[in-house]
Amino acid sequence: MHRSRHSKRSKENDKHRFYLLPGQGGRSHRQKQWFILKWSLLAALVVAGILAALMYWLNRPKLH
Repeated sequence: MHRSRHSKRSKENDKHRFYLLPGQGGRSHRQKQWFILKWSLLAALVVAGILAALMYWLNRPKLH
């Protein structure tokens, strides 16, 4: 009977067990996320600038 209780407990523990691969946790994960955030913001600013310039250029008054 004690043995079955132990195996039940180990099955419950197995449900909460997970393994991280390199780069999925800790300092390297935070560095990776910070790198992605910086480049995403830079890309968003570049795209917003291009769209703003395009809208300005398309809506400027004609000089003819």
